[in-house]
Amino acid sequence: MFCLIYRSVATSSFRRQDIQQMLDKARVKNEKLGITGCLLFYEGDFIQYLEGNQIKVLELYDEIKKDERHRDIELISYAEREGREFERWDMAYEDFLGDNDQITFLKLLIGSYFEDAEDTSAPHPASMPFWQTVNKLLTAKSKPNV
Repeated sequence: MFCLIYRSVATSSFRRQDIQQMLDKARVKNEKLGITGCLLFYEGDFIQYLEGNQIKVLELYDEIKKDERHRDIELISYAEREGREFERWDMAYEDFLGDNDQITFLKLLIGSYFEDAEDTSAPHPASMPFWQTVNKLLTAKSKPNV
């Protein structure tokens, strides 16, 4: 399984209401391509984790780089993995607008990275523990309270 992680900045013309439309299209496309992953949107910045067949992921990344809704696209990392991290998500998503324990922790996690991406002690999106934590928190958030 191949995974790729990139970061980008939303253009000023990109609005929050555009995100749902973008996600709907991405989820349909990802399902057809056998790609899963997670998109995080934090204060105008995107970080996305994609996983699947290497050729398909790289082709999708090439398309993403041409998308005019964002700029300053930076490849953070890519690697081969044993299995999928986001197996149950065509595209998990979080925009950090909610407020619960999971969101609060995710805000701290991603905020520390964006505030000082050069700080080696900050949780880094290139690391699998970062994405494993994101997956666990988003899964917990999506479960209804009992």
